[in-house]
Amino acid sequence: LPPDAEARLDALLADYRAGYAAYYDRCKRPDSPKMRDPNAVVYLAPGVGMMTFAADKATARIAAEFYANAITVMRGASGVSRYVGLPEQEAFDIEYWLLEEAKLQRMPKPKALAGKVAFITGGAGGIGRATAERLMAEGACAMLADIDAGALATAVSDCAARFGRDAVQGAAMDVTDEAQVAAAFAQTARAFGGLDILVCNAGIASAAPIEDTTLAEWTRNQAILSTGYFLSAREGFRLMKAQGAGGSVVFIGSKNALAASAGASAYSAAKAAALHLARCLALEGAPLGIRVNTVNPDAVLRGSTIWKGAWRTQRAASNNVAEDALEEHYRQRSLLKRSVYPEDIAEAVAFFASDQSAKSTGNILNVDAGNAQAFTR
Repeated sequence: LPPDAEARLDALLADYRAGYAAYYDRCKRPDSPKMRDPNAVVYLAPGVGMMTFAADKATARIAAEFYANAITVMRGASGVSRYVGLPEQEAFDIEYWLLEEAKLQRMPKPKALAGKVAFITGGAGGIGRATAERLMAEGACAMLADIDAGALATAVSDCAARFGRDAVQGAAMDVTDEAQVAAAFAQTARAFGGLDILVCNAGIASAAPIEDTTLAEWTRNQAILSTGYFLSAREGFRLMKAQGAGGSVVFIGSKNALAASAGASAYSAAKAAALHLARCLALEGAPLGIRVNTVNPDAVLRGSTIWKGAWRTQRAASNNVAEDALEEHYRQRSLLKRSVYPEDIAEAVAFFASDQSAKSTGNILNVDAGNAQAFTR
């Protein structure tokens, strides 16, 4: 694009809005509904193609389908004569038809996250998928990013069946691969038009006494839980900054980010690094309207791919309990004597993603049923 493209586009959009307002004033009748959004829905960019924008992905897609058909009609008319659009007043009367306005007035109010776009790393796992479903239930569109292609396909298919195919897409992505991360965010911008909510959730876990912790194990924890969060947050920041509309970033941390845990130094140190990264990003994001907060879960066993592997065996051994008794052990360890589920974490993320937390940044919300070691000080 030429250097002055953005300024030219701003001027063209301003002219279009002014032209639409003039059209409304020329054609309105005494009982006409008030003027609707004056922004264009269909944009034709020579050498690029057609783009459509609307309040949600489904409406934008339908507008594109209608306009593609309109192009076919225009071409057909031009093949035999000359295409001529409807007279201005007739077009206005169709657009502002009172029965159509009555239908629009009866539509339900937009949900809390309607029009928002969320990107969720580790989106096919227990917490990630529960978070995606919670945000989509509030009207958001979601890009699920995950390294497990099979689980990702299943999650996307299930979410599409529940929320509609326009509400969700998937991106196969390794959070430690810089190029893959950048490509996934570019895919999100193309698919949904931007980014409003970023949830950094992809994770692993490992446990071993420090003398038995290998360099490879240490490096893998840091790569996924620290570097992976950095790469995803950096791309999210770049996109949100370019948009100039603020945003919300939520890190999924851990009780271990605040409370030392014997036999899990690699995991705990990486989670602590991610937590401090979130604090730093909160400082950088504030002038841009980008809020950054952390949700710290503890012992979310159900639906978790992490707890299906060696981590469960290791933690059971560390706590001297049988694997099938581990969930009860954690329940009794908590102050409230309650288990924590993926849906509980998703609820906390939804709070930070929404305007309910519009005045919160740099904060930590523990969702652990109570753990005195993890009290913030």
